[in-house]
Amino acid sequence: MTSRTFDQAKTEFVARAKNFANADPFEIDRATAPLMEHEDPRSIGILISSLDDAAIDDAGMFSIIHAAESFDDETYIDELIAALPQITVKSPKWTSIALMRILNSESTRDTLVRKLRYAGTSARDSARWLCEKINERSPNFLSITIPVLLAAKS
Repeated sequence: MTSRTFDQAKTEFVARAKNFANADPFEIDRATAPLMEHEDPRSIGILISSLDDAAIDDAGMFSIIHAAESFDDETYIDELIAALPQITVKSPKWTSIALMRILNSESTRDTLVRKLRYAGTSARDSARWLCEKINERSPNFLSITIPVLLAAKS
C-alpha cells in the first residue's frame, strides 16, 4: 500500500478526473490505481462520478466502471444508489451503461432491486428514468428492466 491517505488519493483522483474526457485509458488507470489501493467503498461514488459522456475513449470509462464493480455487490449497489441522482444528470450515457452491466448480472440485478425499494425518491426516480431510456432503445430489454422499474415505483 502507498503512503498516501485515502483523502490524498481522492483529492488527486478528483483533480485528474477533470481531464478524463480527453485522457487515454492508461492515464485513467494510473489515476485510479492509488485510489483503489485503499479498498475503500467510498471510492465507488468517486469513481462513477468521474464518468464523462464527452470522453474520447470508451476504454477509459470502462476502466472506471470495472474498478467500481470490483467491490462486492452489496457495497457496489449501496454506493451506486447513493450517487445515482447526481451521475444520471452528469453522465446519463455512462450511467446507463453501468446500469446495463448490473441488469445483465442476475445476482447484481437482484441486489439492486432489493435495495432500490428502500432508496430515496431521487434515486428511485433516476433508476426509473434510466430504465425507460434503455427500453426506448430496444424493447428487448423489458424483461430485465421490469423488476427495477417495479422496485423504483414502490
